[in-house]
Amino acid sequence: MRKQSDIIRELQDRLNAAEAICKDLLSHLYNSEAQGRIKFDDYRIKYTQEAIERREAEAKAKQLRDNFNTAKADFRDMAEANFWTLVFLNEKQRQEKLDDIWSTITSGLVLPEDAKRPQHIVPELTVDQLINRRAELLDSINRTNATQYNDTIEHCKQSKADFGLNMKRERDKQIAEINRKDGLKESERQRQVSEVEAYFKREIQKHLLEMKRQISSAEVGLKRLEDHKAELAKVQQALAKQLTH
Repeated sequence: MRKQSDIIRELQDRLNAAEAICKDLLSHLYNSEAQGRIKFDDYRIKYTQEAIERREAEAKAKQLRDNFNTAKADFRDMAEANFWTLVFLNEKQRQEKLDDIWSTITSGLVLPEDAKRPQHIVPELTVDQLINRRAELLDSINRTNATQYNDTIEHCKQSKADFGLNMKRERDKQIAEINRKDGLKESERQRQVSEVEAYFKREIQKHLLEMKRQISSAEVGLKRLEDHKAELAKVQQALAKQLTH
């Protein structure tokens, strides 16, 4: 077994050789032994373990600051986008809503240990804001066709059942025709049956997904209509209160 001193000596020899090679290459690169030595000393200072760890710590701290600044900007934008939700909440509900917004934005994001949710002040409503918002809500409500949304939902639900049933009947019909064919090898018969089954399965699945998409879109439209009606009532109440003061 080799002695520890022998291993240390061998490592030192290799280090000396590597240092000499680096100095020679730098001297050749800068066409000056003195400049090469200066550059080598710069590298030796720059790449000490302490210097490397310091740069890594600085880079990590910068990344955390950048994450925090981005999160604060996104929080401000989202809070402002939720103005008409926040403005009608009491203080406790408002802070909880802001906490939810902050949690959503920072989920999965690494922040400085002392990072806190920014404060967000919701300004008092003015009569002009309420009048303009009432007009926006009324326009949205009047343009929304709830009957059409409900009809779409019912149609799509029925279409899912009817389409699936009809396609399965057609699939079974085609498979029966394949099974009645004479002169087919069993492997070929199975191949054709598998292709028919795969085709109808794809078509049924594609139709189901499209119907679900249309139902979801209609449900979102109905939910938005109900939300706007509820908000309109709050706007009307706030406006009446402002005008009577």
